[in-house]
Amino acid sequence: MTDQPDSLEAADLQPLSRGLYARVARVVSYLFVLSGLIVVTSAGAAERQPLLIVWLAMGALLIVIGQDLLPTAIFGRWRAAIEGGFVLAFLTVLISLTGGYASPFFLGYVLLLAGASLWAQGIGPYILAVASFIAYTAGVVLAPEGLPPDGWAVVGFNIVVLALTSYVASVIGREQRRAHEAALRLSRFDALTELHSRSHFSIALEQEILRSARSGRPFGLLMFDLDGLKPVNDRYGHASGDRLLQGVADVVRGGIRVTDTAARYGGDEFVVILPETDASGALRVAEKLRRDIGQLSLPENGQMIRSTVSIGLVSYPDDGRTAPELLRRADAAMYEAKRRGRDQIVRYQVLSARQPTPVATPSAAAPPRPSPAPAPWEKPPAGALQRGAPADAGGGEPG
Repeated sequence: MTDQPDSLEAADLQPLSRGLYARVARVVSYLFVLSGLIVVTSAGAAERQPLLIVWLAMGALLIVIGQDLLPTAIFGRWRAAIEGGFVLAFLTVLISLTGGYASPFFLGYVLLLAGASLWAQGIGPYILAVASFIAYTAGVVLAPEGLPPDGWAVVGFNIVVLALTSYVASVIGREQRRAHEAALRLSRFDALTELHSRSHFSIALEQEILRSARSGRPFGLLMFDLDGLKPVNDRYGHASGDRLLQGVADVVRGGIRVTDTAARYGGDEFVVILPETDASGALRVAEKLRRDIGQLSLPENGQMIRSTVSIGLVSYPDDGRTAPELLRRADAAMYEAKRRGRDQIVRYQVLSARQPTPVATPSAAAPPRPSPAPAPWEKPPAGALQRGAPADAGGGEPG
């Protein structure tokens, strides 16, 4: 696709956002340490009780520093790996001080692997799983109580539990990400044409208005409608009409820049945002699209399906400063192009107080209808223009 791409980072595809994941990890960590302090103080483990209390207090201090005091952007992409390493070291020492293979704090590894595997992607969960196996085994071996012969069976089973936890959580996390990505794509792209959806276009238009207002650079907006979709549907069926819409979408993708945003606005209506493009530049793009779509032909039962388009053109900020205003005027210009005979471009331009009459530019428009007050896209009676040239006429806002 050549329309504006979505910069979907890995975090954007997570059902669980980074901020929410950090809050959940913080709550779990605090509760784990608090529960550990309660167990240690209530068990009355004589000689190691003070050491365990100090170690758990240090763990709580590290949580405060890592989660609350240090800037979020510190360590960059390595932050999660560094935090995981600290947690593994903390759990390994805790396991070693509380009975080794019989330590109740083994569940800390389970919590770590489950949470990380649900959220992380790629080989990260598997690396963390292997590191957890090694850390747990080290904690068991280094325990002052040692490891009895039958203790290896318990250690082996616990490692299997860790492996299964990592596997199940990673599979669930991967499927959640796929479902989330599919839902996200459906919300951003039209299923038939694979152009952007109307909802995503609305967001993109608001963002482009803000960006253009900051930079002082104009942008163009095109709205166009197929002139021949209904006859195609009536004669060949809706499947052929869908093929025509897809063909038009392909033409649009090939006729705009990567930075432009094209969307299916509804039915057989399309819209295109042209960033940093003035009215004359937008007119050139519109004429190219009008010409290329008019040349599109699709074979159907020995005949060729064709259609032309009627295009309305507006420019920010000359023709409007809000999204509803731009869309309303682009729609009005598009329907004026249809009224004039279709297969042409009409530019909507608001008259200023010092411009009492419309200003005409080369246009494909038909002669204007008699009226005491010209419409915003009509030209003066003199100088009727020939059909087939790019159309761009100025005028005042409709009454």
